[in-house]
Amino acid sequence: MFSNVNFLGNIDVKADNKGRLFVPAQYRKQLERENESSLVMRINRVLRCAEFFPMSVWEEMDKEFKSKLNMWDAKDKMLYRQFISQVEVMEMDASGRILLKKEHCETIGITTDARFVGVSDHFEVWNGDSLDQSLYSPEEFEKLMQEKMGNTTVQ
Repeated sequence: MFSNVNFLGNIDVKADNKGRLFVPAQYRKQLERENESSLVMRINRVLRCAEFFPMSVWEEMDKEFKSKLNMWDAKDKMLYRQFISQVEVMEMDASGRILLKKEHCETIGITTDARFVGVSDHFEVWNGDSLDQSLYSPEEFEKLMQEKMGNTTVQ
């Protein structure tokens, strides 16, 4: 969308007892290549996942969002305040791990098993069962892909 990063695939990892997760090597390489050291994390309470954005991607999203708001309008200002107050800036440690606070692990249902999912310009961290429940069935997915791609057969 906004960046040269391209996070792909899904990778299962284990959280330690402090909530630390190793960022998959292929994601770390993307961040290193773009000289991205800071990540912006947002807990999506509806989907029950954590979304991680490289700082450059976040800055572009923030700029685009603010351009659609009238900061003199009380509702717009409240919307922006709530949006921005729900994010945290974090750094990977020297071992390539990120730390999810206990309350975040509880919100998204992570005890030990977690799944990183690449979503192009950002990645998400899920409880694997929650992710599986949020996806289309193979049949629905195939049908929707064919509709979006002009009834082209998708393999």
